[in-house]
Amino acid sequence: MCEIYFNCIMESIETRSSQGWIIINPQYEVVYVNDSFCRMWQCTREALLGKSLLQWYAGHKKNSEGNYFGPLIETMATGVEMQNVEACLQKFLSDERIWQLVDTFLIRDKQGKVEYGVASYSVIEKFKAIEQQLNSINLKVIKAFSKAIGARDVYTMQHSEKVAALMFGLAEAMLLSPGEATVAYLAGIVHDIGKIGVPENVLNKPGRLSEDEFALMKQHPAIGADILRQIDGFADIATIVLHHHERYDGKGYPHQIAGECIPLLSRMLAVCDSYDAMVSDRCYRQPVTKAQAMAEIERCSSSQFDPMVAECFLRFVSSNLSWKAAD
Repeated sequence: MCEIYFNCIMESIETRSSQGWIIINPQYEVVYVNDSFCRMWQCTREALLGKSLLQWYAGHKKNSEGNYFGPLIETMATGVEMQNVEACLQKFLSDERIWQLVDTFLIRDKQGKVEYGVASYSVIEKFKAIEQQLNSINLKVIKAFSKAIGARDVYTMQHSEKVAALMFGLAEAMLLSPGEATVAYLAGIVHDIGKIGVPENVLNKPGRLSEDEFALMKQHPAIGADILRQIDGFADIATIVLHHHERYDGKGYPHQIAGECIPLLSRMLAVCDSYDAMVSDRCYRQPVTKAQAMAEIERCSSSQFDPMVAECFLRFVSSNLSWKAAD
C-alpha cells in the first residue's frame, strides 16, 4: 500500500476524535494510534509505537482458556473482520480493564496480502456504569417493560437501545454534564415504553395506518409518561418522553408546544428517534441510507427539529464512523 494512501487513512482517522484508533503491521507492531486512543488507554504514543501488541501478553495470542486477548489480535490471526464486538480489555500499562465496543478490519495490497490491521474502540463502560447507578429494583421494572414490548414488537426493543446510544453520544457532543448524559441515555431506553398500551395489530401493521390507528399510536408518549411517573426517580424522564414527538414548529403531539418550550432532551430525542427509525428496516417500509437520513434531518431543521440540535447531531454522526459507515 502506497505511503500516500496510508497517510490519507491516518488523516481521516485523526479527524474522528470520538473513537480510539490503532493500526498494527503483520508483526503485531503498533505503527499508529490517535490521540483518543491514548486518552482512552491512558498511555503515550511513544510508549506504544514500534511495540508489539503481543509483548503485553508475554508473547501469546491467547489466554489460558484458549481465547484471543483482543479482537484485533484475533482478526490478524484469523483474517476475520469484526463489527460492534463488546470486549473487556486490559489496559497496556496497568491491570485495569475497560469495556470497549470494537470494530476491526484488514488493509491488503493488490495481491491480497495483509499489510495492516486496524481497530477502532468506543468505551462502553459508561453505559454499564449508568446501569450500576440506578436503583436495581427500578432497573428491573424498566427491563421488564422493555421485554414485554419486545415480545410484541422486536423492532421497538432494538430501536430503543440504538436511540439510547445516540442520545448519550449527542449529549457528550453538546457538552452536557455527565448527569444530563445519563438522563439522555435512560430517556432513549424508555422513550417508547408507552407502546405497551398500543394494540399489537397497530404496532406491526405492514401498511399505512388509518386515522383511527394513528390516533391510537399517538397516545404512546402520554402512556409512557404515565408509567414512568409511577417509578421513583423517573419524573424528569417521564416529561422528556411525553414530549419527544413534539415539533419545533408546534405541529407535533400531544400538546403542540413549540421551540424552547419543548424540553431540550425531548428535542434531542426527536432527532435521534427519527434518525434511527429512518435507517432501520420496518414491517411497512425499507430503510433509507444513512446519507439520506442525514439529509432529511437537515431538511427538517427549524420545522420538525430544533436547528441547533439538528446541527450538533449531524456533526456528531459525521465525525463518528460507527454511526456513518459506508452504505
